[in-house]
Amino acid sequence: MRQVWKHWKRAVRMSSITIENKMKKSLARFRERINNGSYYEAQQTIRSITNRYVHSKNYEAAISLLYQSTMILLESKQYDEAADLYLYLLEVLQDENKSVEEFEAADLGKIVNILSTFPNTDANLANLAKETSKFANSKVGSDVGLPKINLLLGTKLLQSGVASQIGQSERYLFLTNDVNALKLIVELEYHTFKAEGKPEYFGLYLSRVVLPYLSIKNVKFAELALKKMLEDFQEDTPCERFQNVNGMLIFEADSDGNLDNCYKLVNFLQLLLALAKKGSKEDSNIFSLILKRYQNVLKGYEGLFERINEIAVIYYNISFIKKQSNLLQDMMGSFLGGGK
Repeated sequence: MRQVWKHWKRAVRMSSITIENKMKKSLARFRERINNGSYYEAQQTIRSITNRYVHSKNYEAAISLLYQSTMILLESKQYDEAADLYLYLLEVLQDENKSVEEFEAADLGKIVNILSTFPNTDANLANLAKETSKFANSKVGSDVGLPKINLLLGTKLLQSGVASQIGQSERYLFLTNDVNALKLIVELEYHTFKAEGKPEYFGLYLSRVVLPYLSIKNVKFAELALKKMLEDFQEDTPCERFQNVNGMLIFEADSDGNLDNCYKLVNFLQLLLALAKKGSKEDSNIFSLILKRYQNVLKGYEGLFERINEIAVIYYNISFIKKQSNLLQDMMGSFLGGGK
């Protein structure tokens, strides 16, 4: 039996060496074609070889070949072909069906390396982000996905310079546990608020950094985002009147109706956060009283009352609207795409 085991181990080792040698030759020919400018032909050859590995269930070889080939294409600045092989790599990783722990240990670094190498301005970026997010969500079985990938995607989209992609970046940045992502979100929202030049919109922009974090029960980051946004606002408008009440900056009413509603919204968000920090479903009555007091203000902003209602469902299992959305993806979409 021991002899049989030795022969089997030797056979496996020889098989691995043979595959490794074949892969080296394939990559050498691939690089040669790249150097000759035959990019499409080189890409299709790698696809054909990978197909054979996948057909024989040799996922390790398929993943290694696709990863190395994609990196070679990126080095040669052939981004369209690299994007195609990368998307195929995601398919193979999905078919291989490793556990989340095994994937993070063996292959997450490959995903990060490839995405990091794509220029932030590349036209493929938005689609790569969408497909990578879809893959990560499927891998972990959650709409939250993988925080490390979310941070990378959000940062690259934010730095793309494309308005639509900058807007999409927040969707990923909110789904991380990284303080740097929080800072990027606050900077983006506050910069947009300042550029708009309408002080009465401050409360709305503040809601855009607080409510998404509350929707995923990240109360700590909701509090950090609120404090940072208020600090920036105070620095720019030091003459505004407010009172410090139990650590909250309660803004006084203003003779201007629009500013009055803005300040009331700021006060409401601080009260909402203070209640969420307690984390008790028994506070539903207090929440109802606060909401009743501020509901006219909230209804003055398109879609805002509905967003607060979603928070009520999450934290207190109560709803003030008959029809409600209870999918995380829908909630994030409404939080980030709401009007003024």
